[in-house]
Amino acid sequence: QVFDQACKGVYDRAIFKKLDRVCDDCYNLYRKPYVAVSCRGNCYNNLVFRQCLEELFLGNGFNEYISGVQTV
Repeated sequence: QVFDQACKGVYDRAIFKKLDRVCDDCYNLYRKPYVAVSCRGNCYNNLVFRQCLEELFLGNGFNEYISGVQTV
């Protein structure tokens, strides 16, 4: 599922796919179901999502991802 209906911001399929990919990759790294669920919580605006960015070495694009979170 790419779109979370609880998110009240702009619907941009490309942004959702990019954010969702972070959570999928983080889940694949840890293989813990709560990681995937928590990562997507609150429309990706949470500590787990930010930790996933760091763990996946996406910190150099951190602001770009956070901007996406604020958009959705």
